[in-house]
Amino acid sequence: MPASPPVEPAATEVVSIHERIPPVSPERAALYDARFSELLERHGVLTAGVGVIRNGELVWTGYYGEQSPGVPASERTQFDVASITKTVAAETILRLAARGRLSLDEPMADHWLEDDIADSSHARAITPRMALTHSTGFPNWRFLDENNGWRFNPSLPLRFLFEPGTSYGYSGEGFDYVARFAERKLGEDFETLVRQTVFEPLGMNGASLSARAGNFANIVTARGDDGVFHGHYCRPSGWCREEGEWSAADDLRITVPDHARFLISAMNGEDLTPAFLRERNSVLVEKWSVPESILVMCEQLEEALCPDRQGYGLGWEVADYGDYQILSHGGSDWSEAAISYFYTDTRDGILIFLNAPNDRAIAMMPEALELVHPGSPIIPHYRHWAD
Repeated sequence: MPASPPVEPAATEVVSIHERIPPVSPERAALYDARFSELLERHGVLTAGVGVIRNGELVWTGYYGEQSPGVPASERTQFDVASITKTVAAETILRLAARGRLSLDEPMADHWLEDDIADSSHARAITPRMALTHSTGFPNWRFLDENNGWRFNPSLPLRFLFEPGTSYGYSGEGFDYVARFAERKLGEDFETLVRQTVFEPLGMNGASLSARAGNFANIVTARGDDGVFHGHYCRPSGWCREEGEWSAADDLRITVPDHARFLISAMNGEDLTPAFLRERNSVLVEKWSVPESILVMCEQLEEALCPDRQGYGLGWEVADYGDYQILSHGGSDWSEAAISYFYTDTRDGILIFLNAPNDRAIAMMPEALELVHPGSPIIPHYRHWAD
């Protein structure tokens, strides 16, 4: 059966500079339902969860496809959001720091020092701030060999690629390192710290940081291009997380409503001092030196949509427009793609979670963004990635 023609939005629905993300009228909601169903079919995406936030309130959600065979996606469906995990880890560290339980500028080596780097002159220099701004000098993952086309090499130790604090270098290792530091300093496992600091205060009952078999029934079923399900928290190579294992950089499973609760709390700066909030929303480490990772690709946008600066604040990617900022983070893994972001002035935001082989999810993402947020400055980034 041919796909239904797209439903056009009502002519009166105009996006102003103050609204940015359109209000969701009944006509626009019907458009979303028609188009997302068509996009999933055309791109071979298994599951999608979408949320729209306006003025700090979740005003619309959409769920498409199946959570697992025969089970439709719903508000209870937990999505793998990969690197969006880092924002939850960052907010945990920031809120602990705001309470005076740790400092962003203390040497992590006083409480946590891995054997691999114990003899390095850089080891005592790294701080939680460097981990949150991706400036530790660590690789993204220790097992990726930068000298051999970033191929997998499980024998590689943790190492420094550059002097800490001198440059930007995206690093999941840095987030796992600061999580281990927090554990050792505070005498609590990091999963407990996340639950006590973020999940429980916000009522996020549909979020999990670690692999728990009792939660598997709530998680989307990930499949590769061959249609094979390798197991939850597993990769096609056969590697799987053990019960209770986690990564502060990668392992979050979360529902759309719970992630919206988290974004709204972050928008409001809950549990942060004004000083921490200013730093979190500022560009502390520039990314212009890594063109392929730039979030807002200015050469493909009108001048007004190009930020003054962009890079990382404390745990979030920041596009700074002077009077306001966009705080964002994406997630990408072999079986998913996800994006969430918000405007600091209007407190409008969106989140899109796609469960599919990565190439299919990335191919759909620009169209999904254009549908929910026409003119989003992030669309060219995903078009470039898809190409």
